[in-house]
Amino acid sequence: MKKRLLLLLTGILGILHAVAQTQPGKINGLLTDKTTKEAMPAATIVLLHARDSTVAATTMTDTKGNFELSNVAAGNYRLYVSFLGYQPVNKPISIDTSHKLVALGNIAMEHKGVDLHAVEIREEKPPIVVKKDTLEFNADAFKTRENAVVEDLLKKLPGVTVDKDGAITAHGETVTKVFVDGKPFFGNDPKLATKNLPANIIDKVQVIDRKSDQAQFTQIDDGQTEKAINIVIKKDKKKGIFGRATAGYGTDDRFGGNLSLNRFRENQQMSLLAGGNNVNNLGYSMMDQMSFGGGGGGGGRGGGGGGRSAMRAMQQSMGMGNNAGITRNWNAGLNFNQTYGKNLIVNGGYFYNDTKTDIKQKTARQNFLPDSTNYYNNNAQSLTDNSNNRLFGRVEYQIDSLHSLIFSPTYSLTNASSNSITDYQSLNSKRDTINKGMTINEGSGNSQNLGGTLLFRKKFKKAGRTFTANFSYNNTTNDQENYNRSTITYFNPDSVVTFNQLNDIHSTSRNAGVNVTYTEPVFKDRYLEVNYGVTKYNSNSTKYTYDFDAGKNTYSQLNDSLSNAFTNSTLNQQAGLTLRTTKLKYDYSFGLNVLFNNLDNNTYSFRTGKDSLIQQHTVNFAPNATFNYTFAKNKRLRINYNGSTQQPTVQQLQPVPDNSNPLYIQLGNPDLKPSFSNTLSVNYNQFNNITFRGMFASLNGTFGSNKIINATSLDEKGRQVSKPVNVNGYFTVRGMLHNSIPLSKTPGQNLNTSSTVSYSRDVNITNGQMNYSKSLLLSQAANVSYMYKELLDIAIGGSVNYNATSYTLAQSQNTQYLDFNANLDFNINLPYGFLIGSDVTCTLNRGRTAGYNLTSTMWNANISKYVFPKKQGMIKVQGFDLLRQYVNVSRSVSDNYIEDVQSNVLQQYFMVSFTYFLNKFGGNTKGGDRNMRMSMPGGGGNRFQRTRF
Repeated sequence: MKKRLLLLLTGILGILHAVAQTQPGKINGLLTDKTTKEAMPAATIVLLHARDSTVAATTMTDTKGNFELSNVAAGNYRLYVSFLGYQPVNKPISIDTSHKLVALGNIAMEHKGVDLHAVEIREEKPPIVVKKDTLEFNADAFKTRENAVVEDLLKKLPGVTVDKDGAITAHGETVTKVFVDGKPFFGNDPKLATKNLPANIIDKVQVIDRKSDQAQFTQIDDGQTEKAINIVIKKDKKKGIFGRATAGYGTDDRFGGNLSLNRFRENQQMSLLAGGNNVNNLGYSMMDQMSFGGGGGGGGRGGGGGGRSAMRAMQQSMGMGNNAGITRNWNAGLNFNQTYGKNLIVNGGYFYNDTKTDIKQKTARQNFLPDSTNYYNNNAQSLTDNSNNRLFGRVEYQIDSLHSLIFSPTYSLTNASSNSITDYQSLNSKRDTINKGMTINEGSGNSQNLGGTLLFRKKFKKAGRTFTANFSYNNTTNDQENYNRSTITYFNPDSVVTFNQLNDIHSTSRNAGVNVTYTEPVFKDRYLEVNYGVTKYNSNSTKYTYDFDAGKNTYSQLNDSLSNAFTNSTLNQQAGLTLRTTKLKYDYSFGLNVLFNNLDNNTYSFRTGKDSLIQQHTVNFAPNATFNYTFAKNKRLRINYNGSTQQPTVQQLQPVPDNSNPLYIQLGNPDLKPSFSNTLSVNYNQFNNITFRGMFASLNGTFGSNKIINATSLDEKGRQVSKPVNVNGYFTVRGMLHNSIPLSKTPGQNLNTSSTVSYSRDVNITNGQMNYSKSLLLSQAANVSYMYKELLDIAIGGSVNYNATSYTLAQSQNTQYLDFNANLDFNINLPYGFLIGSDVTCTLNRGRTAGYNLTSTMWNANISKYVFPKKQGMIKVQGFDLLRQYVNVSRSVSDNYIEDVQSNVLQQYFMVSFTYFLNKFGGNTKGGDRNMRMSMPGGGGNRFQRTRF
């Protein structure tokens, strides 16, 4: 019996010992930045078996940088710790009876990664990585439908929105530039990259608060930033040929076609774009465009043909809401990027576009006088044709480790023509007609611009000591011929006035300047920046107005009251000092610039035969200050203040009248002073790359002195004369809050909300009396994106905008109006290569003039079918404006008037198209012999690969 008890006890002790031996162990630690001592969340922790480097366990650090690996069996391991941009950590670990808990404590990581000698681990990046000035998205984590372009990918990123025209907003700010692998793509036009590059070649999308070239070089923040996007191409897609070609034809002779062809090498990128259509699809931003004839017709600020009114007409016609009018476009371009060794990068290209737009508009305007109101209505039709050639380049040469050069030349040539006809009438406050008439404008001309910058940068051996010199040059010439034929009938008393004139305008403007900056470390963490710049401006303008001679049937009678020669010479100098302090978590700067402006205006009058010389000498002080505080890597505060000066344009200074619109005479003012504005901005952003939730807030204010506005006077016959003058007393305050909220752990399923509040006071002068207008804007927008596997992709959103404007004069004309917008966009993948898609946009306008409170619904739909074994081809049938309910209405509230405009739009049509996709890639990265895929916290995943020693 005793023997049995002894054997039983021995067995129990053996079992207990075995259990003790097999009891799982734990490994924990804290990950921090070695330099900043900050915690490092979302870092990858991998436990590898020491015998063969296979994966035993994996995890990620939490928001405070802590990690723990539980249930680790006894044995020998290697702990591999990685974080993007840091040197990996590789530690041997042993778990045994006496060491079941391995507390590693603080692990400090250093910047710049190194290769792991014994084993190579390739890891799939987390969906989102937060850096100091960059939010980086792993493109593979945000699924898009097959053959999608970059624009489709951007729509799925938290905090990023893309509107119907392709304009990109990131965290409430407009994206101004898109780079490909850090290099410009077709200059600075974002749409040319986002609408043409395929999404499946993208490795990362980096949303960047891009600093100025000066700040990037000196590593000293100067407060000048812009929102930019850098598209990083996958390594195995950097060598190949890819693109697509589409051709389509539809009802009402609608057509569309485009070609995108790209050839990428390790050190070279070449892209060819070409296209044409008559369905209002530009595919690029409107730039370097000009018009020489009226787009809006006589009577309003949009009326007239030529000179100041023609340019204003162009600007207004391009801003009449989305897809106003009917546009035919041809375009072609070539972009080239080449890296030569380690020291030379060359980028350049050419882009051509020809755009013809047919716009029909009806306008209702209320003009506010100090003691009454009059009304103006018109019906206008215009046809403009603008062709533009644009050459651009950038050469970056690293002379040595301390010296570099950047040369950026540009050239553009624009040819334009325009024809417009306008019927109009003016009414007094009792709605009695006081005048009516017709204006016909025809114009043609060309403009050339040649310019460039040369930036020399030098670093000294002493850290923080730098010198830069930026040379700039710009030369513009403009030639126009504009014909103005008008007939106006005035009532009470009755009279008829006719015009038949030719305006021959030639102008040139040149400027050349240099700006030098020197930085010097003066104390610990403090730098002194000294800058000086000088720019010389010269402009000349001649305007000859000829009346029609019926006897000679030609324009030969010089109208000396409307003709003159004008010369402007301006010398600007700027000198400044700035002290910048850089600490571990924050930096700040204070500085002061002094601006000296010497202006000489000389005008020769053909009527008097005399010169008149006006000289101005002004001095402005422009303080600047910045403050940046980094609470954590994903929480930042930026405060920036600066002052700036803007010179009046040649057209504003030129004293000769512009009567291309006989009811709206525009005068120049040679006594104008430069305007000075102060801008204060506060920005706060935070983003959690584990939960994908982000918040971005901003508050901006602007105020200043000598703002240039148009003082107007109206007489009892409805004629209006406008003259630019300087005024004070304006300001604008704008606040914005943007939230990005994940709807699930799957990247790309987001709720984005945007709230905006803006309040401003503006100044205008009507019939000699000062009038202040106060405007309040409230805007709320929200959109949701959702996808179900690869079957369904849907986006839904909406917005409400409330506008209220009040006046100190004519208070009875205070106005309030609302705009509502809702949109739905979805795509469904069906079996056998079929796809269906549809988008609906509904807009409601309320609070406008009678007849302009309209509801517009645009419903488009399509069905597609992939063809060929590898889905290289697609046949698509599309229908546009299926309900025939799309209309275009816009409202302008400015100065002393309210204006409602309705424009013609593209009507319902159907189109059949075929697209061929080209994808040939080589040079795939080398792979290993075994892959393992694991689920990771935060919705992402990691892939670890074992390779040979």
